[in-house]
Amino acid sequence: MIDISKWGKDHWSLLAYVETCCVERMGLDYNRMRCNENKHPLLRGAACCNIKWESIYSTRSKEGLIEGHDDWDCLEDLDNDGFIKILNTPSILITVVEMTTKGTEAVHQIRKHKADGGTFTTFEYK
Repeated sequence: MIDISKWGKDHWSLLAYVETCCVERMGLDYNRMRCNENKHPLLRGAACCNIKWESIYSTRSKEGLIEGHDDWDCLEDLDNDGFIKILNTPSILITVVEMTTKGTEAVHQIRKHKADGGTFTTFEYK
C-alpha cells in the first residue's frame, strides 16, 4: 500500500477514470489498466496483461516510479484509503467498484483543479 501523500498522476487519473465508469454504469476497460502479470497472475490472459510487463510501466508517484506497482495496485490503494469500494475480486470477467463519498469529493477537487489548468501530476488532495 502506498501512502496517499506519495500518490501522483497514476492514482489520481485512475480515480477519475473509475468515477467515469461508475457514472456511465460501465465496467472497467481492462485495456486501459496497466497490469503486472507477475503480481496478478489471475489476470494473465486478460486484455490488460497481454503486454509483457516492463519496469517503465510502474506507477508514477510524487517521488518517482514505484517499481512493479500497477493500476490494480493503485485500485487497491484507492480502496484501502476509502475513495472507492471494490465489490469483488478482480478477475478476467469483470471488476465491480463503487464510489464512496470521499472518492466523489476527491474527484470534484480533481475536476476543479484540472479546470483551473492543473494536471493529475500536480493535484494535491485536501
